[in-house]
Amino acid sequence: MKILQINKLYYPVIGGIETIVKQISEGINRIENFEVDVLVCNDTFKTNTEHINGVTVTKAGSLGIIFSMPVSFSFILLLKRIWHRYDILHLHLPFPLAQMALWLIKPKTKIIVTYHSDIVRQRFLSYTLRWLDEWILTRADSIVVSSPNIIETSPVLIKYKTKCIVIPFGVDNNKFNPENRTEHDIKQIKKIYGEKIVLFVGRLVYYKGLEYLIDAMKDIEARLLIVGEGPLKNKLIRRVNKHGITNKVSFLPFQTQEALVNLYLASTVFVLPSTHRSEAFGITIVEAMACGLPVISTELGTGTSFVNQDRITGFIVPPRNSEAINKALKKLLSDETLLLNMGKRASDRVASIFTLNNMLDKYKKLYKSIA
Repeated sequence: MKILQINKLYYPVIGGIETIVKQISEGINRIENFEVDVLVCNDTFKTNTEHINGVTVTKAGSLGIIFSMPVSFSFILLLKRIWHRYDILHLHLPFPLAQMALWLIKPKTKIIVTYHSDIVRQRFLSYTLRWLDEWILTRADSIVVSSPNIIETSPVLIKYKTKCIVIPFGVDNNKFNPENRTEHDIKQIKKIYGEKIVLFVGRLVYYKGLEYLIDAMKDIEARLLIVGEGPLKNKLIRRVNKHGITNKVSFLPFQTQEALVNLYLASTVFVLPSTHRSEAFGITIVEAMACGLPVISTELGTGTSFVNQDRITGFIVPPRNSEAINKALKKLLSDETLLLNMGKRASDRVASIFTLNNMLDKYKKLYKSIA
């Protein structure tokens, strides 16, 4: 069975959707009788084909990115030329360029859509292209979402409920596992940053809500580690300086997987203070929970509140509310028993629902049923 995954970008670009596309491509490609290729846009004018970890990835030359979307005529021409080679086209949304290409080409093959999130920030673009959403979702043979919350709260998906199936994203539980704790590495991290560590991992962009987490740290007796890069980094550093809490907040670049796992295992609490529905799932929540960390996340009506369960695996607080984050942090950091119990329930929940093997198995079954 030949499957073409279609997305904006691919590894080594780092992003939530890009990670999922990579996991599916590599994981399904290793299963007998399955072959997965990938079509994405390049970040240069040049079109090229690469072989990355056994996956054939074609990157169409582009003119750049406008409103978070690649501009590429080569992409449309490539898709027109190759779609007939595949049994299934697997499209990851939001991606208006690909939707437009499919509308123009109208390929006579099976189409699966993984609907990651609504278009949130570019609302004018969202309304203008709503007809494209309607067309592709009507045309799709199946629509995959990462949590039941998205089906109920998305103004786009609500009318396609009967076509939607839930396949939660997953992590490799062998890599993100409390039992893999290396005491020497953990001691080194705690020696540098202290015994109580509040952790955030992700891109430093508008919808992550990091300003509210920084504000919440004023009287918290712990060190906040912000791991990631992004356009808001300097602005966030200025906010830390303004509050006079440079001794409580440290910024770290993106880490290798091994180093990141050590940070998870050395930390006390994980916080994802996102403010917009662009945070559709929060794979870093799953990684943190797999490592036995309780989580503080915000109620956005998306998958974050499906992964993290309020007062079971952590706390769910209102978005844009520093006081609520502060209160939840104080409760967790002052109660060792609560920390341990929530952390244990968090790792158990990941092991039962949010594993990579579980995700790949469900996609394999879906591909077979559609084809």
